[in-house]
Amino acid sequence: MSHFSHGRDFAVEPHPVDLTARPDLAAALDAVNRDLAATLPEAGPMRLMCTPSDDEDIPDQFHAALPDGRRHGGVTDPAAFGIAEAAQETVQAVLWQVWPVCLEHRTGVHADAGANDRAVWWCRAGEGHQLCEVGELAQTLPGRQRRALRRKEREREG
Repeated sequence: MSHFSHGRDFAVEPHPVDLTARPDLAAALDAVNRDLAATLPEAGPMRLMCTPSDDEDIPDQFHAALPDGRRHGGVTDPAAFGIAEAAQETVQAVLWQVWPVCLEHRTGVHADAGANDRAVWWCRAGEGHQLCEVGELAQTLPGRQRRALRRKEREREG
């Protein structure tokens, strides 16, 4: 054992977060999954995982995992924009894809805290602008794509 690993159990596996006990996290994950369904449906819905820390000075890590369990990185603050940030990191590192994208500037956007600490997607191109709140990416799609998405949703609802 090296001095870098002393006292740390690096074999701790992440476990699913009980979202029934955390409705705030459930809502944040639902918003991220709405955005994925609208703009990157092949990724499938994310799951929220937690790798607990065995050191009181080191916070737990939260991960947004793909349906098959693949994930990358993690955040220590599972606030709404933290979950969006974790999902974005997983998509970029595991699927090798920039997500989401500002269609106006054709560049990747970033999760951030907007007004009232609501999670937003922020485009840093030009002078920078808020693209939309997390969960509302469907509203930024061109008309034809937005209509097709609504049609699919109606078909699913039956």
